[in-house]
Amino acid sequence: MPEAERTAKLRNLCRIDLYFLLRYGLGRADMEKQWLLDRCREVQAEPDGRLDLWAREHYKSTIITYGLTIQDILNDPEVTVGLFSHTRPISKQFLRQIKREFEANERLKSWFPDILYANPQKESPKWSEDEGITVKRRGNPKEATVEAWGIVDGQPISKHFKRLVYDDVVTRDCVTSPDMIAKVTEMWELSRALGSEGGSTRYIGTRYHFNDTYKTIMDRKAAVPRVYPCTADGTVDGDPVLLSRERVAEKRREMGPYTFGCQMLQDPKADETQGFKHEWIHHYAPDSVFDNTNRYILGDPASAKKKSSDYTALWVVALCPDGKIAIIDGIRDRLSLTQRADALFRLHRKHRPLGVGYEQYGLQADIEHFEERMKRENYRFSITPLGGSMPKLDRIRRLIPKFEQGNILLPEVMHRTDYQGQVVDLVHAFVEEEYKPFPVGLHDDMLDALARIADEEMSLVWPKPEADEDEPRDRYRRRGGYGGRSWMGA
Repeated sequence: MPEAERTAKLRNLCRIDLYFLLRYGLGRADMEKQWLLDRCREVQAEPDGRLDLWAREHYKSTIITYGLTIQDILNDPEVTVGLFSHTRPISKQFLRQIKREFEANERLKSWFPDILYANPQKESPKWSEDEGITVKRRGNPKEATVEAWGIVDGQPISKHFKRLVYDDVVTRDCVTSPDMIAKVTEMWELSRALGSEGGSTRYIGTRYHFNDTYKTIMDRKAAVPRVYPCTADGTVDGDPVLLSRERVAEKRREMGPYTFGCQMLQDPKADETQGFKHEWIHHYAPDSVFDNTNRYILGDPASAKKKSSDYTALWVVALCPDGKIAIIDGIRDRLSLTQRADALFRLHRKHRPLGVGYEQYGLQADIEHFEERMKRENYRFSITPLGGSMPKLDRIRRLIPKFEQGNILLPEVMHRTDYQGQVVDLVHAFVEEEYKPFPVGLHDDMLDALARIADEEMSLVWPKPEADEDEPRDRYRRRGGYGGRSWMGA
C-alpha cells in the first residue's frame, strides 16, 4: 500500500474510532481491555450532554477529557475547548497531558501535519499551561484551542468556548460543609456563561457526597448521568468490571465503607449500614384526626440566625393507641432566640402536649429564656432538657427500627413559610434532604429532633384504646387513619 494511502487510512481511523486513536494513535497499550473498548464505543456514540460518573481508575478522564478532546481537534482544528476543574491546578494537569502528546507524539504529528506543529513550543502562537495551546487553524479567535481553568479560583472573562469539559469539579475538600457545596454549585452556574451558541458540554467526575454539585446537575437535568461503578451490579460484593477482585477488596479495606461507596461505587449510600430506606416511609390520610392520642413537642434548636447555621426543628408528634407515632405539626426554620420562643409557645397553645423535650447543650440559654417568658405571659408548661453524650448519628439511628416497622407516620404534605418568605413542604424537605441522604445529608435537624422520642427522659405515656369495642378504637382511624395510598405499600 502506498504510504500516502496508508496515512490517509490511519488519519481516518483516528478521526472515526476513539478506541483506535487511544490504543494506536496515542500508544496506550493499557487500553487493551474489552470493558474499555465498550466505553470508548459508548462515549463516541453519545459524547455530549452526559455526566460520566465512573469509579476511580476506570479511565473516564483518559477516554473523555484526554482522548475525545484530541479526537475533536483532529476532526475540527477550529474547535475551542475549555477544561474546567474545581481549581485551575487540577485542570492544568489535564491540559498538560494533551500538550505533551502534541509535543512528543511524532507518529501523530506525521499523520496530521496540517493540524499539529512539528515544534509547537516555537511555532504555535500560544503554547503554555497558563495561556492554553493552539494548533494550526484558519481562524483567530481569542480563545486558544484548549485552555485550562478552575471554577472557584478565577474563571476567565469574556471567553466563550465551543466545548466545555468539566472534569473533577467536585473534590473531597469542597464537600466539607453546606456552604462549600453551595459555593461550588454557584460557581458552576456562573461558568455556564462561558459556552458558545451551538456548543456542547461534557461532565466527568466521581461522587464525594450525596448532595454534591453532581446531584444538582442531575436534579436539574443539566446532563444525562452515565454511571459505572467498579462492580457490575454496583454492590460491594459484585463482580468487578475492570479491576481484579483482589484490587477492589484492597480498596474497600483501605478506603472504608463511605469513601469506597462514593469513589468506587458512585453511591454515597452504597454501604448496607448507612441509613433509612425509601420503602419505610408511610403516610396517613389527609382527613385523619388524632383525638385519642397523647401529644408531645420535640425540639432541636440552631445556634444562630444566619444562612450557614443549622435549622431549628420542632415536631409535634401524636402517640397513637396502636403504638404508631404520627407527626402532626412542625417547624423547620432559621430562627433567633425570640423567634424560637414564639414558635414553641404557638405550637404549645395549639396542641396542649403532655410534654416538651428540648435539646439543651452548653452555652445555649433557650430554656431559661422560655421560663422567663412563661412568667411574663402567665402561661406555664414544663420543658424536659435533653442532652447526653450519645453521638448524633447514633442517636438518629435509633429511628431506623421505628421506620422499618412502619411505626412512624408522616402527613402527605406540611406547608410552612420560612424566614425568607418561601413556602416549604416540610415533609418533602424531611424526606429528600435528611431521611434519604442520611448519614451524609447537609442537614439532620429534623431527624435529630424526632430521634428524641427515644430519650428515656421524655417518660412517654401512651394512650389506652377506647373502652367501647363496638366502635373503632380511635377516631383518627375511623376518619381515614392510615388509608393513604402509601400505607403498607397499598
